[in-house]
Amino acid sequence: MYKIVILMFLPFAQLNENDALTVTHLNGKVLEFKTIEKCYEHVHNNLDNLRKFADQWYPDTTIARIDCFEKHGESAKV
Repeated sequence: MYKIVILMFLPFAQLNENDALTVTHLNGKVLEFKTIEKCYEHVHNNLDNLRKFADQWYPDTTIARIDCFEKHGESAKV
């Protein structure tokens, strides 16, 4: 499964400062994709909304990039 991560451009960030947002949900539903192509298709089709989402957390900060990454290390919830 793949997830969307928004990387912010924070040139003066402290070492403990988070410079990325993982997009986990959309309208209350888990947002993950079976293929990387489907993930990037979603990014392409929802770029404006992803930018607005990032602006809520990092106002007036430049987005460095929006990428799709394979999910690793998360255990299934029973």
